[in-house]
Amino acid sequence: MVVTRSLMGAGPQPSCMLALSFLALVLWSAPGARALDNGLSLTPTMGWLHWERFLCNVDCEAEPDSCVSEQLFMQMADLMVSDGWKDAGYQYLCIDDCWMAHTRDVKGNLQADPQRFPGGIRRLANYVHSKGLKLGYKQMSLALNRTGRSIVYSCEWPLYMLPFHQPNYTEIRQYCNHWRNFGDISDSWQSVKNILDWSALHQDTIVDVAGPGGWNDPDMLVIGNFGLSWDQQVTQMALWAIMAAPLLMSNDLRHISPQAKALLQDKDVIAINQDPLGKQGYRLRKQGDIEVWERPLASLSWAVAIRNLKEIGGPSPYTMSLASLGRAVACNPACVITQLLPVKEELGFFEWISVLKTRINPTGTVLLQIKKPTLS
Repeated sequence: MVVTRSLMGAGPQPSCMLALSFLALVLWSAPGARALDNGLSLTPTMGWLHWERFLCNVDCEAEPDSCVSEQLFMQMADLMVSDGWKDAGYQYLCIDDCWMAHTRDVKGNLQADPQRFPGGIRRLANYVHSKGLKLGYKQMSLALNRTGRSIVYSCEWPLYMLPFHQPNYTEIRQYCNHWRNFGDISDSWQSVKNILDWSALHQDTIVDVAGPGGWNDPDMLVIGNFGLSWDQQVTQMALWAIMAAPLLMSNDLRHISPQAKALLQDKDVIAINQDPLGKQGYRLRKQGDIEVWERPLASLSWAVAIRNLKEIGGPSPYTMSLASLGRAVACNPACVITQLLPVKEELGFFEWISVLKTRINPTGTVLLQIKKPTLS
């Protein structure tokens, strides 16, 4: 039996959940199954998830500050409010695995480990909700949206279908607010590269199905951890924005550098990720060691990411014709270009026939926003 994960919210607020695939597959083939229409995730979900950073650490005696516990989630909830994460848009606090006790309650239900979650999931949920945030907890059902609670439904079973046959993403969208396509991310540049390569290779299949209410999920943001250089962290943030990916951080908000925090809270980059047009970006072309990605935005604007694939040497120069971007819409007849990453810089006014010259660090990315000029 293939299983994935699910989280269900406690209380009336929307919550974050990851789905168990065997039940999902039963409902997948059920006659008369209805499309998922819960009014949620009209833009990609933003929040914090414990898995990549804290895994299944249940030894609170040896590691009280990094075990999966009520204390950990309450501390993260406090920081999401006090340190500006909630204001930046990160509103979901998601429990993944390893919260449960080894035995069920007297009614046969799963229950939280009483030592690590002494107040149970309900007390934790009430605490998180009191902060104006939204919480998950584990549950085994696709029909949870029938409970009357608003629940963001995140699926992993498309990932587990891939070794056997090609998932039907149009059908997947009927059941999921976002869905995983690739293996779990790890805190390494190789892992991020593999996800980006897979996404580009399969973009003809996955890009068009994404949009308000349903998103391709390339997995967690590992920015602020140990495995990525600064340029690689910039690349993950930029490309997750281009791909309209859920922004679910997995890091330790108690110990995060100011630089990583500023990147994750960059309002201009988040605005691209959360753009209301809801179109996923794609790789436009690959030229030698340079990739160009683009994403259409609302108001005939575009986001463009220029990624340097080299992992040796110094910055690479790159010159591109603006007429080759965005089907020439944003810069026809003229446009204003702003570099958002790695540092914000107003590049100025360009005409359709102009070229743009830039330099990109190895493994790094330059993120641009291209807009129509404001008429005075």
